[in-house]
Amino acid sequence: MEKYFSHITAALKWNIPNLDRVLSPKLFNERQNGGVVDITVTDRITYHQRKNHVTHLRSDTLPRDAVILINKKYVASPEMVFLDLADILDIRRLIFLGLQMCSHPPGKPSKAVTTKHKLALFIKKTQGFRGSVAAERAIKHIEDGSNSVMESLTFMLLTLPHTYGGYGLNGAVFNHEIPLRANAEQHLRNKRFFVDLYYKKTKLAVEYDSLTHHSKPAEQGKDLLRMTTLERQGIRIMRLSSTQLYDKKAFEEFAQNVAAYIGKRIRIRTEVFTDAHRNLRDLLP
Repeated sequence: MEKYFSHITAALKWNIPNLDRVLSPKLFNERQNGGVVDITVTDRITYHQRKNHVTHLRSDTLPRDAVILINKKYVASPEMVFLDLADILDIRRLIFLGLQMCSHPPGKPSKAVTTKHKLALFIKKTQGFRGSVAAERAIKHIEDGSNSVMESLTFMLLTLPHTYGGYGLNGAVFNHEIPLRANAEQHLRNKRFFVDLYYKKTKLAVEYDSLTHHSKPAEQGKDLLRMTTLERQGIRIMRLSSTQLYDKKAFEEFAQNVAAYIGKRIRIRTEVFTDAHRNLRDLLP
């Protein structure tokens, strides 16, 4: 194997959800429209630039699972794509990419492009490769199971360390399954609920309320019934609206409330946090 599709071109082939939100518009549009193709070659003899091609060189001995044969063409595996893009994305976009690669509908992990475990194993096998240092830093802040871009970004804003622009309230997981008690199950005709973000130790659920999905009276009624049922089972619900998410001060107040409930204090070094937080908020659609 002398060459294979890599980087953003390979990412597009794996249908990573909302990749257009992760990448800058310029990078995404150039590849999506077929104007630019990323190719990686494995030796210097075949390394040369062609029109509309971005050619990358990797002379490392790649793991067997780094490149996969699809329809008679070699394509970087999802894990290799993550390593490739670790070399060109800033840390926030790289974490965002990882969250989207590991995203899936609630209760359906097989729908994910990859998992945090697979990424971590691959990064361990490729220590010393270009991009490996950034990939190792990012994997610490990635979790499986996000169900939307907004869940991923809410997670990042709440849990990332201050140096990356978040409030440092780590420990949350995505779409945790809450089994219902027998009486609630019969009443609601449902055996389980999934909550957007969940702090297990303190039984705190953070639910993102999109204006699109929660504006109808019927949906609001279901949400209220759902919240009441979960609170009867000892789970505290904090609901985050779109307005709160996009308003910097309102979101800070929300984060402070989360911190108080889970028993953490938010200590922010202003000179480090301000720019990082602004850069993180720039990812909001």
